Amino acid sequence: MGSNIIDSSQMGDTILAVLPKFIGDAINTLPALELLKKLYPTQRICVLVRPFMVGLFSRAEHYGCELILDKRYCEKTQYGVFDMIRELKSYNFSMAILFRGSFRDALQIKLSGIKTIVGYAQNARSPLLSHALKLNQCEHYIHRYCKLINDPHGQPFKQFNAPTLRPRELEPFISNKRNIALYLGGSVKGARFYPQDLSEALLQRIKSQHDANLYLLGAQSEHADMDSLKCDLERKGVTVTNLAGSMSLEELVDTIGMMDVMISIDSGPMHIAAACNIPCIAIIGQGTSPWSIVAPKTDSLIALHHRSMSFSESQMIRDVSPDKICQALQKAINA
Repeated sequence: MGSNIIDSSQMGDTILAVLPKFIGDAINTLPALELLKKLYPTQRICVLVRPFMVGLFSRAEHYGCELILDKRYCEKTQYGVFDMIRELKSYNFSMAILFRGSFRDALQIKLSGIKTIVGYAQNARSPLLSHALKLNQCEHYIHRYCKLINDPHGQPFKQFNAPTLRPRELEPFISNKRNIALYLGGSVKGARFYPQDLSEALLQRIKSQHDANLYLLGAQSEHADMDSLKCDLERKGVTVTNLAGSMSLEELVDTIGMMDVMISIDSGPMHIAAACNIPCIAIIGQGTSPWSIVAPKTDSLIALHHRSMSFSESQMIRDVSPDKICQALQKAINA
């Protein structure tokens, strides 16, 4: 890291934070953004986000950040790297915090004329950074993001808060039943997808044990998988509602916020539930990152880890049986 401690009183009026591209990672930056706002209460804190992320941050307005769309990822516009650089230059940012570890992002920020650039020394980008921190791969993502704020400023903070989202109230769900949402993924999730035969058995068991409304969540790419599951269940007399692909991101946050319990694989909806303080049962197979560095920091989550001895990644999640999930669901309901 650069030897100079950043003096917040010497920074200009606008500060930029470059956010990660995945929902769970973006949620995990919220505590760091809160620290940044505490250090710079009167400055504009702008966050560069991909367009689909706008809905998420409409439920995080309490962090006081202003959104800048990364128009390179807008489907209906032809917006290149140099267009983005010109736009960023117009803000006259005094500092940039890179929550993403990409070389390309660091180069873009450097070419935007920003002098103070904070990020981790990875992917050969240290020469582009004014403050290059050493990355500890064992640290939780929230710790990593918060340290990008705390360490270059001389470690003024001793701790941080968990991320929070504030869902908006929807029309009331059926009030005399529990509302349980399930994000089981789809085939697009690869080894993290909770297999359809186990999903079917799980939903049948939940319906037999609880008077509850069951909702299947997911993206448009997962709609067909969830519709197939819904049809199979209906042939066996189990009614579920398939919401996969039917909601915007902000509607997903609002829907999860109305649930009594959430059941989810290790993915964005799990982090949404945790940030909305909704009890969540996480089904942990072979993930894209070690669980210890991505696990939501909340007491309302029950994590069910596989204990499989199989070499096959797709077999690992099968070790988390419907029976184990139903036991955890009962525990969450009784809490």
